[in-house]
Amino acid sequence: MKNKNFFYQQYEKIKWENQEKTKINSLVNNFIIKEIISKHKHSTIRIFDIGFGIGFFIKMLSNNLAKSFKEVTLAGCEPSDKNYNFFINKKPLIVKKNVELKTYNNTFQDVQTDEKFDFVTAIYVFPHFSSEDLEKVAEKIYSMLNREGKFILVVANEKYLAEKLKDKRDLFIENNIIKLDGKEYKEVLHYSDIPQIGKLIDYNREEQYYLDLFKKKGLKLTLKKDLDDNGFICTVFVFEKSN
Repeated sequence: MKNKNFFYQQYEKIKWENQEKTKINSLVNNFIIKEIISKHKHSTIRIFDIGFGIGFFIKMLSNNLAKSFKEVTLAGCEPSDKNYNFFINKKPLIVKKNVELKTYNNTFQDVQTDEKFDFVTAIYVFPHFSSEDLEKVAEKIYSMLNREGKFILVVANEKYLAEKLKDKRDLFIENNIIKLDGKEYKEVLHYSDIPQIGKLIDYNREEQYYLDLFKKKGLKLTLKKDLDDNGFICTVFVFEKSN
């Protein structure tokens, strides 16, 4: 895929707004909020969500965190004009007094900020980064985290995806090899068919690639959890700033 912009422009043609009806990703979002983010041990909390879509996760964060923290900062970026406008104009977040919202209608790479965050989240968005950008993306995540900040990554489970593409060969597009410090890793380009929303094209890489990438960039793995959301299995990784 030579056209990097394609991976977010494809959202202009699908019905991602139906996420409000299907509640897709609710199980994953709830796990992240209750088991990871809510355990933050300070009175203030700052979160940056990469690729927030129609703001479904941000709204869940606001509803769950406003009562538990004195000050809540929710920030994020969304490069799809359609999704961004849906969240900002059609179904905006009703901002509570102790919640501050900051949004960017840009790709993550184009976001300009010197702010530091307690959490950076990326829920099913890494499949839309081209492999040549991933080292810079990882460096930027590290730079945006506070001293003990955490990065939360969610991707399709490696074994689950391999079995699905084996059973549904029409979803498979191509296999690639990507490299990191001379080591080779598998990367697969495929369709993801999301009920009531549409069909997307995603990159997925083998799990070890992400473990090695973030370790190289100063983020150590502290949690790995597989979740089954109505038959779709994902893996949640939590990395913590290590230096």
